[in-house]
Amino acid sequence: MYLSSHVELNTYFEAVKHDCWRKAMQCEISTLESNQTWETALLPKDKVVIGCKWVFKIKYKVDGTIERYKARLVAKGYTQTKGIDYLDTFSPVANMSTIRLLLSLASIYNWELKHLDINNVFLHGDLKEDVYMVALSRLTSIPSGKVCKLKNNLYGLKQASREWFAKLSLFLLSMRSTQSMNDHSLFINSSEGSFTTLLVYVDDIILAGNDKEEIA
Repeated sequence: MYLSSHVELNTYFEAVKHDCWRKAMQCEISTLESNQTWETALLPKDKVVIGCKWVFKIKYKVDGTIERYKARLVAKGYTQTKGIDYLDTFSPVANMSTIRLLLSLASIYNWELKHLDINNVFLHGDLKEDVYMVALSRLTSIPSGKVCKLKNNLYGLKQASREWFAKLSLFLLSMRSTQSMNDHSLFINSSEGSFTTLLVYVDDIILAGNDKEEIA
């Protein structure tokens, strides 16, 4: 049975038959390698390797035409063991009431309003635990018998969301932002008539305030 390239496929073996999906997978691998997401290593005797899989998605434009083919390499985090491969996993996201309040205030006071989307968001988080993942021999030059020792977070890991938020929070606090105690995903920077807010929802960020230069 022929599978169209315009269908979101389920497996590598289906996707590799189509040039558009092969390019998407190679683009993902290039991003991971340039970000130094892993290093090759022999699996220690006291460690268990976790698997990975490809997730395929077609991104569409507003007119319904295809914008791009997106391939995401995802770790099989459900095979991780708590206390060994990860510790804490909780990461706060913006409450809907906070989002509605911020948009209402921006409308009332005519604030500048911007939206940010962080590319490959979880790759920016620092991985504290030793996690080993199976190698992708078909798309990378990893030697036979070696595995990937993850240096940075990867989609699918239990701790990925938490570590990204921890890194972002630490940076914002170092920039003298104040973290709201009512909604930990809200950060405020206020001084001498300048007021800027930053609201985090995983990889989506809303910026609002009366200082265009600060927002920029």
